[in-house]
Order: sequence, then C-alpha cells, then structure tokens
Amino acid sequence: MKAVTSKYLSHRITRKIFKSSTGIVTFIGAAILVFFLFLAVFSPQIAPHNPTERVSRPLQAPNSEFLFGTDNLGRDILSRVIYGARIALTIAFLAVVIAAAIGIPLGLISGYIGGVFDRILTLIMDAIYSFPGLILAIAIAAVLGPGIVNIALSIAVVYAPTYFRVIRNQVAGIKDELYVEAARALGARSPSILLRYILPNVLPSVIVVLSMNLADAIMTEAGLSFLGLGIAPPTPDWGYDLSSGQRFVLSKAWWAILFPGISIITTVLGFSMFSEGLNEYLNPTIRERR
Repeated sequence: MKAVTSKYLSHRITRKIFKSSTGIVTFIGAAILVFFLFLAVFSPQIAPHNPTERVSRPLQAPNSEFLFGTDNLGRDILSRVIYGARIALTIAFLAVVIAAAIGIPLGLISGYIGGVFDRILTLIMDAIYSFPGLILAIAIAAVLGPGIVNIALSIAVVYAPTYFRVIRNQVAGIKDELYVEAARALGARSPSILLRYILPNVLPSVIVVLSMNLADAIMTEAGLSFLGLGIAPPTPDWGYDLSSGQRFVLSKAWWAILFPGISIITTVLGFSMFSEGLNEYLNPTIRERR
C-alpha cells in the first residue's frame, strides 16, 4: 500500500514539475515574441537613427553612441536590427496567412468529399511537399522578384501543403463521427457541416502548425535575403545584413553579423518555444501521456 501511495505521489509531483516547466517555456517564448512585436510596431519611435542613412564612419565597433556598431556603409546596426523586426515579422505573418487561406479550405473540401477529387488534390500537394522548402522558395522568389508580397507568396507556396495535409487527414477521420451523421440526418448542408461541426474540431492543430510555420518562415525569409532574393536594399533586413556583414568577418568586424544573427535565432527560438507549449496545452493526448 505504501509503495502504491509513494508511486502515485511521485507521479503527481512529476506531472506538476512538467506542467510548471512547460508553462515557463511557453511564457519565455511569448515574452520573446512580445518583445520583437513591440520592436516591429514602435520601430520609428525606438530606433535612434534612420536605418538607411550613413551616421558615422564605416565598421565602427560598438560603443556608447552606437551600441551595436556601424556597418560597412556607416549605418547604425541597432537601428537596422530594430527596423528589421518589422520586415521579418510582416513577411512571416503574411506568408502564413496566405498558406493557411489556401491549405485549410482545400483540406476541408478534399477530406470531406473524398474520391477522385481528393486523390488528385492530394497528389498535387504531395508533389509540392516533396520539394525541399528552401529550394522551392528560391525558385519561386527568383521568378517573382524582390518585394514583401512576392517573398511572402514564395514562402506561402511551401507551407500550404502542410495545412492541407493536417486538415485533410483530420477531416477524413471526423466526417464519419456520430455528431456529423446526426447533423446530416437533421438536414444540415455540407458547407454548414464543414464550418459548424468539423472546422472547430481541427482548429487547435492549425494553431500549433501556424506558430511553428512562423518560425520556419522567418528562417526562410532570412535565407532568401541572404542569397539576394529577398527585400531589395537599402531596406533593413536581417538576412541581407547578415550577408553583407560576412564579408568583413576577416577584418574582425564581428558585430556586423553577430547582432542580425542573434535577432534571427532569438525570434525563431521564441516561436518554437511558444508553439511547443501551445501544443502541450491544446493536445490533450500529450497531456495525458505526461
């Protein structure tokens, strides 16, 4: 009896520790995201200088006047990092919204209708999904050219199959549930069934995928800008500044790549931590296993 009681108590303690650690991870991720969102929204008020204008001599090391130093053109790196948050988050959110707007409706319709239409659409999405994401984004960005909308579209094409696959698989399993059959028996039409009975049950998975894709979108956008396929200069962009600064690493101008790189890593880490905690909260199966 004592052994059973001690085992039960240890299990409860372990669950409490896990829940607290998950809450901490989620809180830290949310705090990082709020910080960068604050930078993006209030960048004109926060940035000490114009990010596109020369304010000092080139490649000046960090000091009391320029906390992050200056780049090869004499521009303030701190100001460019702050304004870069606006570009990175705008493209990431726009890309994810476009991808969800394409993948979710197609996944709902395909999973619900089934048959030949489902097989053809699944084949197309699987073909897109099979391509390496960054390579596909590079190919599309090279065709569309630079610009916020074009880069967002390039990234959205990469992530649309993810939403399609998640939604389609869940709808295929839900459409034969008793409450869906009862709605059909009561005379509910297919659009009403999809929107009122099926969509609310698959939205939690979409929210988790959305937060994870935001992290991937920021990395993909930075990669495109690093390769010269992103935002056209002199617009401040973390990936472009990272590409420009790497040429001066041998000149010991380490600050030119350090701060844009830290910004990318920190933002991606924030989205990843937040999505992990969100997944634990929204997925009851994982909570029960813990």
